[in-house]
Amino acid sequence: MTTKKSKVLDLLIEGNKRFVNNKSENPNRNEERRKAISSKQSPFAIIVGCSDSRVSPEIIFDVGLGDLFVVRVAGNVIGSIELESIEYSALNLNSSIILVLGHENCRAVNAVVQNKTANLEKIAELIEPSVKKEQESETNNILEQAIKTNALNMKDLLEKSPNIEKLIQDKKIEVHAAYYNLKTGLVELLSKD
Repeated sequence: MTTKKSKVLDLLIEGNKRFVNNKSENPNRNEERRKAISSKQSPFAIIVGCSDSRVSPEIIFDVGLGDLFVVRVAGNVIGSIELESIEYSALNLNSSIILVLGHENCRAVNAVVQNKTANLEKIAELIEPSVKKEQESETNNILEQAIKTNALNMKDLLEKSPNIEKLIQDKKIEVHAAYYNLKTGLVELLSKD
């Protein structure tokens, strides 16, 4: 049985495939859509992404106005303000998926890897556990692995939030982590091995 949540995840994956294959449809990006959503919103997914200008969720998932509730911050980290924004959409707008989206060559994560975190101290604090884990495991590509681990750690953080945890238990929302490849445009779903 296909659930609403898996259909939403499929929508995102299918949109990303169109983007990767240069066949974007650019849905819901016209005057009619603007007018239709002017009085209320009902985004089907929440994307927690990096504020990097090369990673625009609406474009890489080939969706339109009002389809996504996007929370963007360097390093796609989740502090108290970001968590409140995510919970707002989950609790009030009936979004059925939360996707934490890390990306290739994230400069915020790289700053932590290189220990050059001036002007990023609060963000770096949230990224540091991921970097330390990968440094301790002596991974070949520390940056890529730390980016992926960071996305998975933020997913775990969301799943432990009492409000999100209740929505998960009630089967109203799913939380996923993913990695965006800047060169290919492909979004890869992540899981803990």
